[in-house]
Amino acid sequence: MVVEASELARVVEQLTGSSDPGPWTCEEIHDAVPSATLGIWRVGGAGWSVVLKVVGMASGGHPNWRAGVDAGHWYYWRREADAYESGLLAFEGALRAPRCYLVAERPDRRVALWLEDLASASPATTWAPERYRIAARHLGRAQGAFATGAQRLPDAPWLSRDWLRAYLTPRDVDMGLLGDRRAWATELARQWLPAELGPALAAMRAGQDAFLGALDRTPRTLCHFDLHPANLFGDANRDSAGDRGTVLIDWSFVGIGALGEDAGNLVPDAVLDFHVGPGDVDELYDTVVAGYLAGLRDAGWDGPPEVVELALRAAIAAKFAWIAPAMLRAALDGRTTLNRRPIAETFAAWAPVVPFLVRCGDEAQRLLGRR
Repeated sequence: MVVEASELARVVEQLTGSSDPGPWTCEEIHDAVPSATLGIWRVGGAGWSVVLKVVGMASGGHPNWRAGVDAGHWYYWRREADAYESGLLAFEGALRAPRCYLVAERPDRRVALWLEDLASASPATTWAPERYRIAARHLGRAQGAFATGAQRLPDAPWLSRDWLRAYLTPRDVDMGLLGDRRAWATELARQWLPAELGPALAAMRAGQDAFLGALDRTPRTLCHFDLHPANLFGDANRDSAGDRGTVLIDWSFVGIGALGEDAGNLVPDAVLDFHVGPGDVDELYDTVVAGYLAGLRDAGWDGPPEVVELALRAAIAAKFAWIAPAMLRAALDGRTTLNRRPIAETFAAWAPVVPFLVRCGDEAQRLLGRR
């Protein structure tokens, strides 16, 4: 059974003062791709509602999202549960994690996370660009506190480290298609991907070690590593500037990374997952950078903005080098869908982002040359 009665009673008592839940319902609300997320449900009754997330090791799932049993694995299956149990995610501020009411070990070696229901919060999937700026400022404040030393970085063995390198390894398989004439000759590629992009994309991939090295030299902070609109919500509470707070869910990859790494991830993912139009990617980038830098200044970080600019550009160029090769692979294989959408629809949304990725790589190389 998904809902364990003893767990439910403990959670409901925290929410209502009584351990009797009364009549309640349970509905699955998320079909997860990562293998360690076994399911997410909304459980609710009269005057209360919570989210139940069950995690565990599973052999299925997409090959790029297979969890590991070792605490140092980039996708250690139990990391989010450990983060909640440790108190790391109990912070309050303009940016916060969902409140956790219970972490319950189950006899089947699964773990149940009973979390705050954000059904009444505004999902970032519906946000206007200005709201992204506010969220980026909240992120900058939170991460700037670690970069300045005002808040001490944790050192638990289950925190991810060198996450981006590990993430990229299984996504390198199609890079050879950048030089494959057959892939560029497919109808979709000819329509959406100019062949002259091939050398520029290959050069961007060739710069990956330099980009990752730049991130290694950037001030350390606590990173989420999966910052995209489906994981962001507008909070009901307001910050000191009168803006509504920001809630960031799904801390499965939490660890130590570079200042700017999370902010860099947000921009392409917002477009590649169809939440922001591809024609707005440059405006979104400028909006996020402005908000993030303002948040860092709020936190007292006084480093040069070029450090953050390099980190964002390098993170984008390194992490998303696989996008164009994945498009070429899908076209070459004659697939009908890509990223859960009809392939022509995905190409139309993704292709305009590819030159942006190349520009990020070029700008990162330029900034590296000035250091």
